[in-house]
Amino acid sequence: MYKLGFIAVLSLVLGACVTDGQDGAVGPAGPAGPAGADGSDGAAGQPGPELALPGVYTLANAAGPNQVAAYVRASDGNLSRKGRFDTAGMGLGAGVGSQGSLVFDAKSQRFFAVNAGDNTISMLAIDADGNLAMLSKVASGGIRPVSVAVHGNMVYVANQGDVTATAVSANISGFQIQGGNLVAIASSTRPLSGTTDVHPTDIAFSPDGKFLVVAERLAHKLDTFEVVNGVAQAGNFQASAGMQPFAFDWSPEGFLVVAEVGTGAAGGSSVSSYSISQAGTLQPITSALATAQSAACWLVTAGGYAYIANAASATITGVNVSETGVLTLHDAGGMTATTGSGATDLAVSPDRGYLYSLSGSPRTIQAFEIHADGGLVGLAPLPGVAATAVGLAAR
Repeated sequence: MYKLGFIAVLSLVLGACVTDGQDGAVGPAGPAGPAGADGSDGAAGQPGPELALPGVYTLANAAGPNQVAAYVRASDGNLSRKGRFDTAGMGLGAGVGSQGSLVFDAKSQRFFAVNAGDNTISMLAIDADGNLAMLSKVASGGIRPVSVAVHGNMVYVANQGDVTATAVSANISGFQIQGGNLVAIASSTRPLSGTTDVHPTDIAFSPDGKFLVVAERLAHKLDTFEVVNGVAQAGNFQASAGMQPFAFDWSPEGFLVVAEVGTGAAGGSSVSSYSISQAGTLQPITSALATAQSAACWLVTAGGYAYIANAASATITGVNVSETGVLTLHDAGGMTATTGSGATDLAVSPDRGYLYSLSGSPRTIQAFEIHADGGLVGLAPLPGVAATAVGLAAR
């Protein structure tokens, strides 16, 4: 009896061990241990570009070896000569009639120039002293390159073609930046809207890089080309809201603002604005706003303002650009400032404090201080600029 009773009690105890009750609550975490030793440093990255003093640049474009002329920009907006630097290409010795013949890309710290005299384009670097060095020169993919556009590692050029031929063959052609070289992008050359002289005068990427836009002055068209993996697709050729669209720029909100020469009548120039859809379609917002000035050609934006150089009027027209892309004249009569005769290329300093205009006979660079209300105050012009100079860039 005793032995059986002991076994029964032992079985109860073992059963209780097998079927424990629920665990109790977890206690609070203990204090953190000491930090481990730092890991070893990673490999050093490539040094970024060293920024030289601010400057303004133009393309000498003489008949013969082409050069970029550089000018140091002081804090008060005034310019002084820095020097000239070879592009390794040939100039035309005459105006090229376009916007964007010389452009500066701030991200890569490089310049891109057309050499209309030998149908090439050049890429140049800038060093900490402000000197330019030629990196690469390549055939432009057509005849008479007049305008260059840059986005990331993509470079596209607009070629006006041979205007003396029956088939002028204006086109665009693309290149990729590979280190210090420009390399042609396969299947990137695209014809413009016609085989006759459509006369492209400006090419630029949309702010997001998804599209290229081209102004065809004599065809009265604005073209868009979707860019897929760096390759321009077939063009979408659209009628311009105004006659003879010449040059354009983008507002901070991404609206396209276009200067239009007009019919050629005195005081007949205009300016239009557009939105661009996800499919590359341009929708007019303000259509052919009359500026009352003549030969409105070059245009740049500076925040909420756009400025147009009027070659025949020797004036600059200021335009208010609203956040929704609506345009109004800054000044009644369309005259915000006067320039030397034959006002052409324009450039705005990166801080939007100064506007520069290539104009005059003899050639000068006219300088203006941009006020907060968009008004312009003239500074002393820079004399001694090459008579054949085209294009203007500021950094």
